[in-house]
Amino acid sequence: MNLIRKLSALTVMLLASTISQAQTAPKQDSPAQAPLTLPKGMAAVEPAAVELIRNMTKALSAAKSLEFDSVVQAEFPSIDGIAVMYLTGAHISMQRPNKFDVKVTGNGPDHEILYNGKQLFAYMPANNVVAVADSPDTIDATAAFAYEKAGLYFPGDDLILSNPFEHVTRGMTDAFVVGKTKLVGGVETNIVVMAGNDMQGQIWIGAKDNLPYMASWVYMADKARPRTTLTYKNWKLNGQIPASNFDAGRFSKALVTEFSHPTAPAAK
Repeated sequence: MNLIRKLSALTVMLLASTISQAQTAPKQDSPAQAPLTLPKGMAAVEPAAVELIRNMTKALSAAKSLEFDSVVQAEFPSIDGIAVMYLTGAHISMQRPNKFDVKVTGNGPDHEILYNGKQLFAYMPANNVVAVADSPDTIDATAAFAYEKAGLYFPGDDLILSNPFEHVTRGMTDAFVVGKTKLVGGVETNIVVMAGNDMQGQIWIGAKDNLPYMASWVYMADKARPRTTLTYKNWKLNGQIPASNFDAGRFSKALVTEFSHPTAPAAK
């Protein structure tokens, strides 16, 4: 289940490492390429829960363009072991088949990730530095490329892929519906609980528009049991996105560097 695994707070730290000298990084499994694994017979998975998740992902994958805002509340233990909540916001624009732009603010340095159909850019305005790399010609392939090349991901990256159902449900062992509420996103939402071997949490899905409005997860593999919560708002599907959103010309005066993976050894 990757809907929340890709944390914006981690993206900030990864991006700071990414905009540096290029290194040869060890290859990692890409979140956009791993196969879907659902339990046989789905004995612990309610069909109603699966249907709500499927309807949500259908609404997202059918959209020719998407715009939305997300806020991540990511809990991490401090050096003293005290839980600290980090807040990160992002505005995501996506146009199929091959463009997206993500502007991230909050705890950590502001940054922007742009894919214009030909190249991938990671820009840090505080330093006026941009990492640039030629990239594949689809959103799915570029999402995988960004992760493999530089460990880059952002809140909502699974939602803009061509088959988000595969990624949202990967590793799912339990799922059931616990009711409805009107207290999330200002709309009526269905509440779906999902669990896997490493994570437990739930998603609030719009009862009328089938869009996600909140997701919250606990990482069971971590002794500290940190919780991360994403909220989604200002959804715009199939709207007209200005071409300027995907124009890399705004980085023309930035210092250009290459991507490197944050797990690569530091340059000497």
